[in-house]
Amino acid sequence: MKQPASPPPHCPNAQISDEALVWIVRLHSGDASSHDRQEYGQWRAQSAEHEAAAAEAEALWSDAGHLRQDGRTGLVYPGRNREGLSRRRFLAGVAGLGVVGGGFAAARPFLRTLGSDYATATAETRTIGLPDGSRVMLNARSAMNIRFDGQIRRVLLKEGQAFFDVAAEARPFTVSVGDTDVTALGTAFDIDANVADGSLAVAVTSHSVRVRSMSGVSADLTLSQGERVSIDADGIIGTPIAEDPAAALAWQTGMYVAENRRLGDVVAALGRYHQGWIVFSHDSLKSRLVSAVLDLRTPDASLAALAAGLQIRVIRMTRFVTLISAV
Repeated sequence: MKQPASPPPHCPNAQISDEALVWIVRLHSGDASSHDRQEYGQWRAQSAEHEAAAAEAEALWSDAGHLRQDGRTGLVYPGRNREGLSRRRFLAGVAGLGVVGGGFAAARPFLRTLGSDYATATAETRTIGLPDGSRVMLNARSAMNIRFDGQIRRVLLKEGQAFFDVAAEARPFTVSVGDTDVTALGTAFDIDANVADGSLAVAVTSHSVRVRSMSGVSADLTLSQGERVSIDADGIIGTPIAEDPAAALAWQTGMYVAENRRLGDVVAALGRYHQGWIVFSHDSLKSRLVSAVLDLRTPDASLAALAAGLQIRVIRMTRFVTLISAV
């Protein structure tokens, strides 16, 4: 009888593991040259840790052929869809864009920082002082660019979540996320661009903001202190709801306050602090409502708390993948 293959040796060095993943993406991009392959061979020959990291990355590449990706949301699930998901499309897309709604440990710091003025890694937050005296706090796995000139102050939030405490000035202060603009009206506000279904959430903690969507049917909304609104993936602005500013800002102290939040959104928040994928066995699980206070700094314990309170199971399948399924 044929013996099962042994698992690849484990590489404990996170930086070397990151480098191995980048190598695998490059080699399977379709543009790799013989020189690239020669350099990869030299890289993996540097040490036993490099060899172990290469084996892990190649095993992940192989496993990627048994995952499927939702074309609308970008979420990754176990199993195959009818069209299948090529390993090239999966790893190249994940490494370049991140996996919406649960995170890929792999939107690695050095990948995220490419082309970004400011960025944070997994489980890292950062406070940034802007040239005009405004203050920005970036949540984990977030990235932004700053575009200030003589007429406007503009921030491009490329990924993740950020809180803005805006300094009073004649120039408008606008945060752009895709086709949505949020303009301060003398204010402090939070923008979460990592909601599970590809939507965007804006919460105002002081004064008000103007929200403008330029996707589909253009629309404007003035959002006041203590209100939160969602803008869906098609750019449609929802109905504002009341939200305690303290709950909106709880992530700044390492906590997450969920008041009738969808499980998919809660997992998206925990995913920024989790090393690996958190994936769902079925779409329907993401819509379950959660009311809880969770510690972002201990995502595995928080997932266990969710499992205890909901009819779900949390299974650590591999070093890379944690699966959420129905009981």
